[in-house]
Amino acid sequence: MTDQQFIDYLDSNTQLAERTIQSYSNTFTKFENMSKNILTASQTNIINYIDEYDASTNTKLAMINVVINMRKHYDKEFNKITNRKLQLADDYQQIKNNIKEEKKGELPTSKQLIAHENRLYLDGEWTGFIIVHLMRQLSTRNKDLDLKILPANRSQRKGVAGDKNNYLIIRSNNAQVIRNNYKTFKQYGQKKNLVPSRRLNRAVKEMIAERDLELGKDEINLLSTKGGRKMNEESIAKKIRAYTFRGLSESDYNKVFVSEFAEMKDLKKLEKISNNRGTSLEVLLKEYHLDGV
Repeated sequence: MTDQQFIDYLDSNTQLAERTIQSYSNTFTKFENMSKNILTASQTNIINYIDEYDASTNTKLAMINVVINMRKHYDKEFNKITNRKLQLADDYQQIKNNIKEEKKGELPTSKQLIAHENRLYLDGEWTGFIIVHLMRQLSTRNKDLDLKILPANRSQRKGVAGDKNNYLIIRSNNAQVIRNNYKTFKQYGQKKNLVPSRRLNRAVKEMIAERDLELGKDEINLLSTKGGRKMNEESIAKKIRAYTFRGLSESDYNKVFVSEFAEMKDLKKLEKISNNRGTSLEVLLKEYHLDGV
């Protein structure tokens, strides 16, 4: 398959998201050392190449997906490759199940996470408190917390077409979080949540004062570089883990609460997490319930 054929495929599939296009492009380069390209090589040779490629099972699945989509688009056979994909998918699921079993004995309880959150507040670690408080209240992913902080009189409540920013609007007795940029935005659209927390409002005001900024006058990002600039996704993830309990990821935080609510059979709280996170209840229980193996 030539570079031009790959470009033609992308041009023909206008529904592909920017993130998907970037992923496909990165994956396509992994076939550079194959003796023949993914359209002219036999299915057996492609399978052997992927099996021998030095990468994780998840990466190999991504490679197979690209091959199947390309060969399907150009009317090339892919039945054997599809069968290998099913086998790899089973292997990948087993790996995930094993990780879940290991996590059961490693992850803290929700009480420990809340105690850590309270300690951040008492110690005046305002940025850290805001991060973990919103993670717990709204079951956020990393990118959700890339928030611009605004006063209520400058809120974006009506929204602006194409707005890719997330906002934390500080009001008198509560705050509003507006998300226009999160993983499942295309499926669920803009999300708005009220967070009735006086502690959150105080923490935001204290954090702004520490940075010697003025709400409504200066540009204020919850997660920013020392120079106040926006951070990339990798830096955001590192920043968040600098404040979480034992450096846990947002995914691990979510696993703690989902697993406990599932054990309690508290459907309302699970549905709340599902709605806040923009994840179906089925996916939530499959991916984050540690006993859901």
